[in-house]
Amino acid sequence: MRRRLALFAPILFAASAALAQPVAHGGLVVERVWARAAAEEGMTSVVYLSIVNRGGDDALTHARTPVANAAVLHQTRNDSGVMRMLKVDSIPIPAGGRVVLKPGGYHIMLVGLQKPLKPGDIFPVSLTFAHAGTLIVEAHVLKAGASGPAPEDMGNDMDHGGTSGGGMSGGDMGGMNMK
Repeated sequence: MRRRLALFAPILFAASAALAQPVAHGGLVVERVWARAAAEEGMTSVVYLSIVNRGGDDALTHARTPVANAAVLHQTRNDSGVMRMLKVDSIPIPAGGRVVLKPGGYHIMLVGLQKPLKPGDIFPVSLTFAHAGTLIVEAHVLKAGASGPAPEDMGNDMDHGGTSGGGMSGGDMGGMNMK
């Protein structure tokens, strides 16, 4: 696994002032992709993002990143007053809708980090959808207790007028087969 992470060392770089532009793929627009910092290798972290669906019903079915042993789709639920994180098989994305993965709701849990994640780092995350296929986005690492990016961190990415953004797409992360 360390060798696989070493292949992505060029992808892990310091973040600019603004988060990456939205990435459009198959009728979906993925934006505001961020993760929480984690101080030690082997720890867990979490990825949050927003998905705008301009097409038909779809679902996020899988996530993967070279910085963790596993990227698991989760949902936080209130179970008789106790908040619990439950693994889910997919996250529905209704036609014409928006789904926000955020603290206290749906999220992508990163299990078994291969290295610490520091504020300012950026790393790739492969997202697989039931109908739209696979695309790769960049997660920007914020401080450990962050509740989301500040509005000034968002740059000009709030206009969804057909931007395909500065992200990556396809089924490959720099030589790693993502299928």
